[in-house]
Amino acid sequence: MTNVSTSHNGTTAPGQPPIALVAWHATEAILRHTQAALARIDLTQPQWWALNNIARAEHGLTRDEILAVDVPYGLGAEVIAHAADALLHRGRLVAGADGRLTLTDQGRADLATAKEHMARVRTELVGDITDEEYAVAVSVLRRVADNLA
Repeated sequence: MTNVSTSHNGTTAPGQPPIALVAWHATEAILRHTQAALARIDLTQPQWWALNNIARAEHGLTRDEILAVDVPYGLGAEVIAHAADALLHRGRLVAGADGRLTLTDQGRADLATAKEHMARVRTELVGDITDEEYAVAVSVLRRVADNLA
């Protein structure tokens, strides 16, 4: 199959794959790498999101508040609620009398370990990409999304 796409002015640009294909492959690679890094410390990506969101809330989060968290990748809000349930079961979260979930000492330790792993993931993801190149890539993808909004 030949890599051909349409350029901005409607002409064919040989050798240039469609931006959606490149973005999709990048997303898949990032997710695979991120999920593997978290799996090495016995966390799923939704559990990582749950720990982060609950830790950021001054007094923890209720189940309804967890269900209101914006979940990426088109996943439903229940995925983070299920992750919180698993963390509660594993002793990483505790439910107060008011139903608010907060991190236990083990949950805080897991979050600290996850943050270290995710910092390495970001370093691996960025590699030799300069800050300027990264900013341009993000800007272009945002503009593509804005063009289609």
